[in-house]
Amino acid sequence: MSEVQKEFQSAVAIIAKQESKFVELVKSSNTDVAFKNELLYASQAMMNNDYLCKVALSNSLSLRNAFSQVAACGLTLNPARGFAYLVPREGQVILDVSYRGMIKAAVNDAAIKDCIVELVYANDEFVYRGKRQSPTHTFNPFDKKADRGEFVGAFVEALLPDGRVHVEAVTAEEIYAAREASELWRRKKKGPWVDFFAAMAKKSAIKIARKYWPQSGPKLDELIQYLNTNGGEGFASHDVPLAVVERVIGASDEVEPVGPLPTSNQEAAASEPVAAAQPAEADPEPERADPPAAEPAAEPAADPEPQAVEGEVMPAKEPEPKPVGLPEKVVKKVAELVRRARDQGCWAAAKEYVSTWPEEARQYALQQLKAGEYLAASEGE
Repeated sequence: MSEVQKEFQSAVAIIAKQESKFVELVKSSNTDVAFKNELLYASQAMMNNDYLCKVALSNSLSLRNAFSQVAACGLTLNPARGFAYLVPREGQVILDVSYRGMIKAAVNDAAIKDCIVELVYANDEFVYRGKRQSPTHTFNPFDKKADRGEFVGAFVEALLPDGRVHVEAVTAEEIYAAREASELWRRKKKGPWVDFFAAMAKKSAIKIARKYWPQSGPKLDELIQYLNTNGGEGFASHDVPLAVVERVIGASDEVEPVGPLPTSNQEAAASEPVAAAQPAEADPEPERADPPAAEPAAEPAADPEPQAVEGEVMPAKEPEPKPVGLPEKVVKKVAELVRRARDQGCWAAAKEYVSTWPEEARQYALQQLKAGEYLAASEGE
């Protein structure tokens, strides 16, 4: 048996051991994907991509997490459907979801009944008629992209469950800002934003539009969180205008539910999704990312909490103030997470829950959770 075949079998074995957890996750998430079918599609993907197989072996946790996402979101890896793909990216395996997959997740969650996403160019005839009426968009689909002129934006027209339409117009500037938030694009000018710009632009437009739908399904929100963190598409860059970040995360004052917290660290590792723009028009082959880079140095351990002395009442520690520039939406979501962790007594699981957030939001969330845990302990909760 060749070395390549051994690596392939080892990678498939990692997924095969996940069967019971996969089945449980399908049941708890109320999805309908079948383990044996998805194992077959994942095996085919690794058989056709030696580098994907190598990354899967070198980072088996990312492979398990990516495969768990299939169960959680209910999007099959069947390449004929074009919903989701296992791809190697920056030293880890991720579940990359196409814009069609994002629409499918929203439809499955009954957030919408259908959705149209179109890119608009300068030479197109486009008439916007407001958020509750379909726009007029006329162009020759057989024209070359250069003949249609400069890219000016996109619109997302969703058919809502009550029969109304919701139209969200997204400017080119907002989509380019989303591109700048991608670590892979910003540092290396490569990856899906280079190879599949139209698809990535549509994904970014959906991410923005979904925040304005009256009903927003949790599965789509979790998918977006996963793509923004594990997939490297998140708005973690200070170069992205804050207004754009808030628009994608959601700028309303209403706090969305955090969602059920895992009851153990093991569950948290299997259900990584949380916060704040593939493949595409023609279904692309899974990309071959650069070989894994060296792991960054571990962050220094935080100072230990002061220990209470018997008979002495420790003063309640106030949570750290909001970092300058952190969107208010994130602050409110963290506050809700702290409340849930306090009520349920699941501080460790809550910390696992935020472990994949963008660095600044993650550090703030961990500070608040640490302060809340100490305060709860000092009050005898």
